[in-house]
Amino acid sequence: MKAPAMLLLALLAAALPLHAGLWDRDRPGDSSMPSVFDVISGRFDRYPSEYYQLRAQRLETELAKLPEFGAGTTLTPDQLKQVADALPAMDDAAVAFYRQGDFARAIILLDRKNRLAEAIRAERTATAKQEAYRAVANKAACLAARARANPGTPDLRDARDLLAAAVKDDPYNADAQWTLAEIEWLLSEPTYAPGDEPLFPNLLGLTAAAFRGARNSDALARNKVAGCIPYLCRRTAYEGTDKIDLMYALSLALELSGRHEEAVLAWLKICELVDNGAVSDVANAPAARGLKRAMGVHLGEIYERDAAEKLYAELTSQAEAWRQSRLKYLEANLKNGRHPDTDPAFWAGWSLQDPAVIQPGQPPEDAQPAITTALLVAGIGGLVFVLCLLLVFILFLGRNKSPHPNVNEI
Repeated sequence: MKAPAMLLLALLAAALPLHAGLWDRDRPGDSSMPSVFDVISGRFDRYPSEYYQLRAQRLETELAKLPEFGAGTTLTPDQLKQVADALPAMDDAAVAFYRQGDFARAIILLDRKNRLAEAIRAERTATAKQEAYRAVANKAACLAARARANPGTPDLRDARDLLAAAVKDDPYNADAQWTLAEIEWLLSEPTYAPGDEPLFPNLLGLTAAAFRGARNSDALARNKVAGCIPYLCRRTAYEGTDKIDLMYALSLALELSGRHEEAVLAWLKICELVDNGAVSDVANAPAARGLKRAMGVHLGEIYERDAAEKLYAELTSQAEAWRQSRLKYLEANLKNGRHPDTDPAFWAGWSLQDPAVIQPGQPPEDAQPAITTALLVAGIGGLVFVLCLLLVFILFLGRNKSPHPNVNEI
């Protein structure tokens, strides 16, 4: 293995978790991740190239001021602080290069980051470990992306080696495990064999047998794919990936966990991607119509398909209106010299112009019914009140009437 890769592995330690996948200041936390509905419909930001160009230009100027340190150099307290403060910015710059397809510059910068992290490791051990983990995640993502652009290179295997060492160090990190699983699945060269297994090959490794039991949240753990849904959502939304194999895996996981409506919507997204020319990484995959059919086997017969297609069209239309509104605001302000990195109030002036667009995270509500829940409750309450009054009135009359004579009195 090459020296930079060995240096990355040397910085791995057990104290901190791996943040697999891309890592920069835009990475959403668990509480700010788009919902499944948002991920399927595309309701998340996709920044233009200019956004990353401006970020890279600014950071390159700042990072050029950082000194290089030889092995064994003792840093002054000011130098330690300077390096520690600059390490996150190096991830931001590297991911900016990644977004523009300049993987070589990104990897060179990440290797430099690790040399600097190593230089402060003795005095800033926790910071060095954390930053090394993030660099591993970013470098693995860069290598995987470069391998896709240049098939036949060892980049994908190098990415696997980095992540395998990291998962070995922290075997409980689901995000890192699924990043590694996706790469290993690609390296296995999956192939579609009609009639062999009803379910189309997928990175989750699921077969038709997985869908014969109960379909609920426990089914994911039972089939050893727990934690895959957050990973697939992050890969699609934050990393801006339109790979149908990822959306297919998401549809499988949703169906297996009993979320049929969302699984159908994910399949409709697959159909849209296929119609737009997307292809699977699975060898011998059928052509467009056959691929859509093969990737929908797990759904069985789709009842009320017209309603599902209508809901999908509404969600995607509203998501596009939301995204275009954000993009228009962003581009106009970038031209005026503003950037979210340097202007904390950048998004304060944005507001959604289209009142019909729903809030993120929820499907559109049905039209307001003629009889609302509140009106129905009020009507029932009123009826009960009238019946009570009538009962009291009857009891009152009964007590005031003379009793009928009994047989002895007659």
